[in-house]
Amino acid sequence: MAQETKDRIRKAAVEIISQEGFFNTRMQDIADQAGLAVGTIYNYFSSKDKVLAYIFKAEMKRRMEIMSDLKEKDLSTKEFLKEFLNRHFSVLIENPHLGRVLVREKDFSRGEKSGQIKEHMSSLIKMLEKLFQAGVKKGEVKEINTHLMAVYFFGSMQGVIEYSLTQPEMQLLEEAPAFILERIDHIFN
Repeated sequence: MAQETKDRIRKAAVEIISQEGFFNTRMQDIADQAGLAVGTIYNYFSSKDKVLAYIFKAEMKRRMEIMSDLKEKDLSTKEFLKEFLNRHFSVLIENPHLGRVLVREKDFSRGEKSGQIKEHMSSLIKMLEKLFQAGVKKGEVKEINTHLMAVYFFGSMQGVIEYSLTQPEMQLLEEAPAFILERIDHIFN
């Protein structure tokens, strides 16, 4: 029950923050969107900074679960990246409000929560770096700076998401996985 309520709050916060922006959103707005009393929100989150941090934590956890799921399959590095991109962008196509929050608000959180958000993003970059390192070891990826490639790959995803979410149509999100893979095709043996 508690997890269901937290998820309800998270979904409502994504909707409101996407439309109003983090700084213009009040806890009362989140409560109204969730159909809960504002006191109930405060039982789970002491501030909207904590709500935002929870949104990022939940989404980074989802990305890590996707990566863990894909690790269990016998995929080449290129197939792994393709499947990861397809799943990642599918989530954002299904929920563009989430994409807006993840891209726009990553830079606007303050203090401790800002550090936590950056930590979640860094953990995804580290997992990508390990993937590229494994690809080099297996001979699937050329000798490259794997850290820089992970940062580039992550930045490409973020850039496409940020731009496409400002456009009326979502076509860029649908085309992004294949496009990003084509841009890095030269690293594969």
